[in-house]
This record gives sequence, C-alpha cells and structure tokens, in this order.
Amino acid sequence: MIVEISLFGVGINYFPTEISILRIFEPRYLLLVGDSIKNNTPFCVSENLNQIGQIVSEVKILDHKDISNAEQVVVVECISLKKVRQIKLDSEYPRGNCELVSDIGIPPTESELDLLQKDIQSAIGKLIEQGMSVDLPVFEIESFNRILKLWELSSKIPMAEEMKKSLIYENDVSKRFEKLKNYVDNLNNLKF
Repeated sequence: MIVEISLFGVGINYFPTEISILRIFEPRYLLLVGDSIKNNTPFCVSENLNQIGQIVSEVKILDHKDISNAEQVVVVECISLKKVRQIKLDSEYPRGNCELVSDIGIPPTESELDLLQKDIQSAIGKLIEQGMSVDLPVFEIESFNRILKLWELSSKIPMAEEMKKSLIYENDVSKRFEKLKNYVDNLNNLKF
C-alpha cells in the first residue's frame, strides 16, 4: 500500500530500531517537525529529494527540545523502511508517496544472532584497541523478532555509509545477515 508521508532530505538513512538525533534549523523542516510533534505522526528521513526508488527511513519522534527560535533538536527512532514512488515539492515541506519495504528470505537463527553479537563485540574491542574513538554499545537487545534483532545488531557496529546503504537496500534477510557477518568477520581478521 502506498501512503503519502513527509520527507526530510538530510542525506542519511537509519536502520530500523536505530535511535539518533536530528538538528533542525531549515524553516521547512521546522514546520515538518512541528506538524509531526503536534499530530504525533512519523516522517521519513531520506538521502535526497530527487531520487525515485530510494529507500528512506520512517522515524517517530521520541523527544524534542527547542534550542532557539529557529533551531530544534529531535530524538528519533527508525520504525521501518519505505521505498519512494513519487516526490512532491509543491507544499510547505517535501512529501512523498512511499510503500513499505517487505523483507523476504529466511531469517538467521537465535544462535546465529547470538554468535554475531559476540563477533561484533570482539570487532569493536579491536577497533578501540587500535585507537578508534568508539563508545562501547549496550547490548540490551529486547527484540523477540529475529529480523528486528538483526537490524539492532547492525546499528551497533561502526560502518561507512556505503556498507550501511548496502544493508538497507538488501531486502533478503538471509543475504543481509551474510553481508553483516562478512563485514564483522573482516574486521575481526584485520591485522593491525
């Protein structure tokens, strides 16, 4: 089903379950966020405002704070991924017709996810030992859904936008798991 939703063209994507902070200062996006807060509605964070077919992150606002008359900080959580079918730029702020991205494929088992979590912890330890400024993530993953747990694990390991985009655009869960596992294995096998 295609729905119309507000678009915030910020140049990034989030994994489902990922929590982040957005700093809003552009007038059209201040309006978008204000309407989202007032109506308790989600909006989508997109890479740009001109690419049909891009995957965008649908987010809900968890918290917000005005820091000046023309600036606001919002804490958002990604609740799903959507694919853009049409972009409309003729109103107060951008809107898009989007449809939910549906996963296919067989999800990893609980034991595969537990092993991946241990491998991620090891890889982060190696990165910290080599001087990378990374906070140790808290692994309080409460999801009983293995697909969401895979997204949660994806958000715990530092990665370049290219890798993140590769995971976000992969809707086959088993392939997504293999991509993340290979990425983590490569980090753990690096010789520093």
